[in-house]
Amino acid sequence: MASGNGVRRPTPAQRQAIRRRRTGAGLLVVLCVAADLWSVSWAGADEPMPEGAVSRASRLALTAGTAPAVSIDQIERVPDAATDSRTGGTSAGSSTGSTRGGTATGDGKDAKGAVIEAGSGRFTVVPMPAAALRPTRTTGRTVRYTVELEGGVDIRGVDLATTVGTVLTDPRGWQTRDGVRFVNVSPANAAKGARVDLRITLASPDTTDQLCAPLLTRGQVSCHNSGRVVLNLRRWVLGADAYGTNVTGYRTYLVNHEVGHGIGHAHAYCGGRDKVAPVMMQQTYGLKGCKPWPWPTGQPA
Repeated sequence: MASGNGVRRPTPAQRQAIRRRRTGAGLLVVLCVAADLWSVSWAGADEPMPEGAVSRASRLALTAGTAPAVSIDQIERVPDAATDSRTGGTSAGSSTGSTRGGTATGDGKDAKGAVIEAGSGRFTVVPMPAAALRPTRTTGRTVRYTVELEGGVDIRGVDLATTVGTVLTDPRGWQTRDGVRFVNVSPANAAKGARVDLRITLASPDTTDQLCAPLLTRGQVSCHNSGRVVLNLRRWVLGADAYGTNVTGYRTYLVNHEVGHGIGHAHAYCGGRDKVAPVMMQQTYGLKGCKPWPWPTGQPA
């Protein structure tokens, strides 16, 4: 039967088929959402999702070439303390932790002993202790970096900078593997607008999720996103099962893995049982039979 404007109306059988298709599509959406929620609850803190984990929708967008552009500065919404005194953040170079009962801690935990979930959202460029750096290479591609610390996370800036600087200039690191030359940018030079290739940032879990979007870190893992290496405070404090109680070894892996992304390396995979895990393997998620190893070069003793 045609309507007054000449468009044929669907028959009762056709209307019923349309309703069935709509119902089926709605059920599919509900099932997909339920599966995502189940995967989040299953992952948990003991079995975190891998670094750079991307949602189903984001994977489809990336495949189609329509992934949204992300501006870290828009996400951050506040200027760095090193460049704007209006932030109210700690002045550049501060390395003090919080005080509980008159005792300086600097362990990234709150008064109840839990990892601090949300920092101030303001960042300080931390000065690099000279003792943390080995002799600088004179050749190779130069990678200029800052070390930045979110306010309110109870980590001493000097400890963070020492770890990062020591790892990046270690003979087992990327300078040996790739022939790059890491050059630290001081707070003063960063404030003057000096070129920075990588901003290596320690951030609370909540802020990590914002800085890593559209990657899904879910408060658990770290990422590299648009020139920013975001180290999740939760992993910095707790490490990961793959490294057991060796939190120092895990931090070495974390810096090397995310900086590896920053200088152009993709993920790698376990080459077989009892082999050394490549540093670009998502070791946070498990070792798949490999042995943990936090460096781009070398072998465990």
